[in-house]
Amino acid sequence: MGSAQQEDMGAKVSAQLAAMPLVGGTVRIPAGSYSFATTIKLSGGGQHLQCDAGAELHYTGSGDAIVVEPRKGGPYVGIDGEGGCKLLGNDTAQNGIRLLHGNTFVIRGMRIVGFKHGNGISLDGANSVQILSNAIIGNQHGIDMVTVPHFAPNAIHVADNEIFNNDWAVYSHNGHAPATRALGNVYRDNVFEGNHTGDLFLAWDAHTVVEGNYFESTGAAVAAGTGGDKVYDIQVVRNYFTVAGVPGYRSEIELGDVSGALIEGNYEEGVGGAGTGCAVNVVPGRFGSANNVRLRNAFSRVSEGKMSAHELCFQGKPEIPPAVLGQNRLTGGLAVDGSVKLSGPLELEQGAVGSTASAIKPGEACTTEGMLLISRPANQTARLYFCSGFKWQPVAPPH
Repeated sequence: MGSAQQEDMGAKVSAQLAAMPLVGGTVRIPAGSYSFATTIKLSGGGQHLQCDAGAELHYTGSGDAIVVEPRKGGPYVGIDGEGGCKLLGNDTAQNGIRLLHGNTFVIRGMRIVGFKHGNGISLDGANSVQILSNAIIGNQHGIDMVTVPHFAPNAIHVADNEIFNNDWAVYSHNGHAPATRALGNVYRDNVFEGNHTGDLFLAWDAHTVVEGNYFESTGAAVAAGTGGDKVYDIQVVRNYFTVAGVPGYRSEIELGDVSGALIEGNYEEGVGGAGTGCAVNVVPGRFGSANNVRLRNAFSRVSEGKMSAHELCFQGKPEIPPAVLGQNRLTGGLAVDGSVKLSGPLELEQGAVGSTASAIKPGEACTTEGMLLISRPANQTARLYFCSGFKWQPVAPPH
């Protein structure tokens, strides 16, 4: 279709898409400036909207600019911006691109800007979606994901995007509809910058991977299980977090009601004293606080020659309730500047380490086979005991 400065091309593009055969086809929007108030609708499997670099689509309506609702069973539906097509919103618009429930969508190379009261991309129960190499800027949420009746956003791969200056970069939440949690979603190699409340809000998720991303925003970089519902199996591995700002304004990761979390090999850099001092902060949720959290060299600040001040905190403090950490509590080791205090025994593989201010007598009964216990009564030399055969056995000091 040709360029037109004042033409409302939404109805024209939708008509061309609707007239396609069942196998689909392509509608191309060449470089130029276009204004449209009519929502562009992709409804057939195999339909492809190609928007060339240099095209600017100014949406002036009050609904969604582009809606994808494929016919049942339809194959791939794609929106390809060739790395430079701009989709511009307005103060009354809802979503830039909205995907309704269906399978196999691709959105790539778009520049989605200015949907301040809606979302750059909205996923209503969509499944098997690739969101690749887009710039999503200045919206309410960069990407909004929600369950709808019988459908959840599953197998969503968000990669190589710049998501900047939104409220939340990604907001995955419970639509309170009969549907599973968002399953098997992956956020990899994205840049999250300047988002006002936070970057990843994972409130209705399971088996989610967050890997290789760059985080530099206000608020929590990753907030999991802080929306009032339980989430499961969240992996945050090999990401880069910048800490820039006044002390106390953020933790890198906030864990609410999370059952199972792996935090491994992340890097933290920034101005000394900024942030809460807690790389991972556990906060109680409606159904309890996080449990079975596994740390494997979770955070480092190698260029500064030290680890984060506290890798793990509970409500901003280093005293960790024993249920928070998993059965293998310190897999791979935990290094900190300063001390970490546990209100329960420290479990190592099949045993545990604890301490007591009471005197222990050899042969007294013990309940945790394999446990090491440090007895340090006031004004006495500390002694070490080992629980074997459910009796305390003294451990001889080295000579």
